[in-house]
Amino acid sequence: MNTKRIALSLAVVAASALGVMAQRVKLEPDQRYLLLSTYKGKTMQKELDEVSAKGFRVMMASANGPEMVLFLEKVSEPPNTFKYLYLATFREKTLSKELTNAANEGYRIMPHTVMYKTGFTIFNNETVVLMEKQPNATRKYEYLVVFSGSTGDLQKAVSEAAEKDFKLAGLVVGNGNRVIMEKESSLQP
Repeated sequence: MNTKRIALSLAVVAASALGVMAQRVKLEPDQRYLLLSTYKGKTMQKELDEVSAKGFRVMMASANGPEMVLFLEKVSEPPNTFKYLYLATFREKTLSKELTNAANEGYRIMPHTVMYKTGFTIFNNETVVLMEKQPNATRKYEYLVVFSGSTGDLQKAVSEAAEKDFKLAGLVVGNGNRVIMEKESSLQP
């Protein structure tokens, strides 16, 4: 009897998982705005890829605990669509490296999409950044991640970066302060 219950439970879980994987973002033909919400970065990236290919552009984002919420607007038609990268990490060094790699491919940080997302445990709290690549992008950018536990040190580091032509691109507060700074790259394509 127990074996049958376990088998039935596993079948229900497997069917549910397949149903979730088969789900696509539902859009109306004349839909102007779209809300995406998820707890998982891979899901968000997949949904962003799907809807951006249909002409939607991210307008703003926010994190509420472990959940990330984005609002998008229909602004273009294929093939002139925007592309996105969802970057998430808890280490500044990793974030800096990922930002640089994405910038080299023509992506740029989007305003209003840099945030601190808390996880279900303290070990999966992370800085989240959305980067956008515009159709026919020609400019490239460099990024610098400044981290400090104190606001005085952060102010000094930001001022020093500004002397090197970096500008503010994002601020994340949570388990220390992170400022992401950007400047147009001298290494244009």
